[in-house]
Amino acid sequence: MKRFDEFMDEALYGASGFYVRGGRPAVRGGDFATSPELGTLFAQCIAGYLDRVWDELGRPDPFVVVEGGAGRGTLCRDVVAHVVACRDAVRYVMVERVDSQRGDARAAIGKSGISGESRVPDDSLARIGDADVPERVVAVADLPVGPLVGVVLANELLDNLPFRLLERSASGWQEVHVERAEPAMAMPQVEEGHDTSEQEIVQPTAGRAAEVLRDAPADAAAMAEVMAPDAAPGARVPLQLKAAVWVRRALRSLERGRLLTFDYGVRRTAELAQRPQSEWLRTYRSQRPGHDPLDSPGTADITCDVAFDQLPPGATLSTQAEWLAAAGIDSMTADARALWQRKRSKPTAAALAARTLLDEAAALTDPDGMGAFWAAEWHVG
Repeated sequence: MKRFDEFMDEALYGASGFYVRGGRPAVRGGDFATSPELGTLFAQCIAGYLDRVWDELGRPDPFVVVEGGAGRGTLCRDVVAHVVACRDAVRYVMVERVDSQRGDARAAIGKSGISGESRVPDDSLARIGDADVPERVVAVADLPVGPLVGVVLANELLDNLPFRLLERSASGWQEVHVERAEPAMAMPQVEEGHDTSEQEIVQPTAGRAAEVLRDAPADAAAMAEVMAPDAAPGARVPLQLKAAVWVRRALRSLERGRLLTFDYGVRRTAELAQRPQSEWLRTYRSQRPGHDPLDSPGTADITCDVAFDQLPPGATLSTQAEWLAAAGIDSMTADARALWQRKRSKPTAAALAARTLLDEAAALTDPDGMGAFWAAEWHVG
């Protein structure tokens, strides 16, 4: 039996975990879609932001950009291709925990040619933490130690970090533990007289795990009480300690610079306590959302709305739509908008391409979708 955060970590990153087995974001054929996967527009906005921050920091060289949860390198590839002012100073560090995805990222970046090498190295953290930073792009398994001058980025990472799960009872707070079910073995149908020695072996399939509630430790109960003091019996809240630790480590790695994260969530944990768990704890499989993380562990992504009051203080919060507007997404799509208006009655290939770009911008800023995500920015030094 394990605490929920331990169960979630195993379900996502264990030997048979979702990401280890090949779970991935993509527009078609993947398990969920993220902003960088829709096209290059999100990356272009990030690239412009990096150019401005580089100038604000006094044009340091090297200018280190660290991306947490880099996956297969899509955002890295497009950002490095679109930075202008800081192009020669940028040293990009992709941080990805899953070995196979890190390998895919190195291969993809090497193939793109932006790294200047046919293969991106998988370097040690010690080298990144010293002044001897990578020549162009590097892929590692964990955050560099620093001190670095630059920017740490993360898109839809914090929602994926395992969290503890507590429930308010009439007498206090209880913590959710999970008891893994034994794999369900499908029994083959054998006809009378059939030679069972040649019967096909049936592989076991994942079953549904079971919840067990136990009294929460004093420190966890105290945190839940502070975060959601008015929670009613039966209400649940996540304790996102790993997300807070990740943000704290990212801030410590910077001597001067910015930490910028994008994620769905709420300003205050108390907001989650007022809603059913199914609204803020979700699973994704083949781009279809679900609400039961205990169903067939390892076959779906598990995510949770980020409670930003549990993260280190000092962040400026804006919606993704507001952040992209400030980053100039409207000016980036102005020519496409004008072209589509002129040619929409008899669209040319160029007009259809413009329409695709406008659709991408609309998805990124949709107030009922990605546009409602939070952009959180911390300044260091």
